[in-house]
Amino acid sequence: MVNWIKSLSPRSEFVGVLTLAFGAPIYRSLSMALSPQPLTAVFDNASLSGLMATQLATLAIIGAFLHLRGWTWARLGPAPRWRDLAQGFGLAAATLVGFSVFHAAAALTGLLPMNADDSVRVASDLDGRLMLAASMVNGFFEEALVCGYLVSALRGRPSMWTAIHLSTAIRASYHLYQGEAGAVMVPMGLAFAWLYSVGGRLWPLVVAHIALDALALFAR
Repeated sequence: MVNWIKSLSPRSEFVGVLTLAFGAPIYRSLSMALSPQPLTAVFDNASLSGLMATQLATLAIIGAFLHLRGWTWARLGPAPRWRDLAQGFGLAAATLVGFSVFHAAAALTGLLPMNADDSVRVASDLDGRLMLAASMVNGFFEEALVCGYLVSALRGRPSMWTAIHLSTAIRASYHLYQGEAGAVMVPMGLAFAWLYSVGGRLWPLVVAHIALDALALFAR
C-alpha cells in the first residue's frame, strides 16, 4: 500500500486529495441548490459536531497520505507567528467590507436582490464552545486545502491564475447551499487565493476564516 501511494502520479494525488476533501460537500451543496423545493441548511449542535468530526478525520487521512508522498508543513508556507493574528483579523474586517460592497453593487446592477437570503439557519441553543471549536476546525480545513494544498500543488504552472481560479471555483461550489448570499464566495475566493499565491502565508487566511465563521455563528 505504501509503495502504491508513493508511485501515484502528481495528477492522481491532486484529484484524490481534492475529491476526498470536497467531493461530498460539493455534491450536497449542488443537491440543495438544484432541488425543486427550497431547502434550508440548519446548523445545530449535532450537525456542527458531525461536521467537525468529519473534517478532523479527513484531515488525518489526507495528512497521512501527503506525508507518505513527501509533503511537509514547510511546503504550505512559514510557521505561524503572532503577527498572523493581526493580519488575519485585518483580513477578516476587509472581507466583511468587501462583502457589503459586493452585495450593494450586485443589488444595484440587478444581479442579486437587495436582501439576499442565504438559506442557512442556526439553532438558538448552539453551544458557544462548540461554535468556536467548529469555526477553528473548519477555518483550518478549508484554507489548508482549498488554498494551501491546491495552490502549492499547482505552483509549477506557467500562470498562478490557474490555481486561483480553480481554488475559487471549488470554494464557490461547496457554498452553493447558501443560496444567493453565497455569491460572495467568488470575490472572497479570488482574494484569498491571490494573497496566498503572492505572499505564501497560510495562517492569516486561517485566522480570517475562523473569525468570519465565528462571527456568522455567534451573530445569528
